[in-house]
Amino acid sequence: MSIPITEKLIQRQINHWNGYRKYLTPDRKETVAPRPLVITISRLAGSGGRHLASGLCQRLDLRLHDRSLVEQVMRQENLPPALAAEMDEQVASQSSLWIKGLFNRRIFLIKEYEHALRRTITTLADTVGGVFLGRGANLVLADRADLRLRVVAGTTARRRRLQQRLGLSRAEARVLLGETDHARSEFVDRLFGADPDRTGDYDLTINTDRIPPDEVVELSLTALLARVPPDEPAAIVSARATT
Repeated sequence: MSIPITEKLIQRQINHWNGYRKYLTPDRKETVAPRPLVITISRLAGSGGRHLASGLCQRLDLRLHDRSLVEQVMRQENLPPALAAEMDEQVASQSSLWIKGLFNRRIFLIKEYEHALRRTITTLADTVGGVFLGRGANLVLADRADLRLRVVAGTTARRRRLQQRLGLSRAEARVLLGETDHARSEFVDRLFGADPDRTGDYDLTINTDRIPPDEVVELSLTALLARVPPDEPAAIVSARATT
């Protein structure tokens, strides 16, 4: 009987800390807190990225950061909450932001949004960690992330999933896929000057066409175990996993 991945994660961290203690001087207290575990997930619409994010959060007892990132930026910048819908993984026109800014007496530029989003993502990664879903987090955090995932699937599989989940017709689902993929791609390009399909920005890309959702979670946990170096007193101690 194989040992569950989550148990391996915990046991590996225990072994690591036991070995790390011998390098401490006798009069030194173990006061250095491990940095929080950070996972980023980039995904195509309908590929199952959100299911993976939720699964990892549950298994590793991590916080999910998704649209809440944008809402936090709106609060910090004293902007109307309604503007979050226009800024979330899409690029609102500068003229639209300018007009809304005049009404709210707060001009907000695309570049300002990028800087505010970067600050929010970086601060959360350094303080509480968690799973960051989209919003260019893999580009913002780069090597700071313990694992950077990309979730993809074929157009047919993604369309069927959207039809089933949202109750859409075939034509409606096809249109939604095209619009969402385009908006996310433009968002990443405009804010970060990158192509979301650039494989070098990820540690692992998973095609979910033929892999069940639960197995995608297990595969990601296996990648996490392989990705975090054993001599780094960093990440997995925060992974209080449940099986």
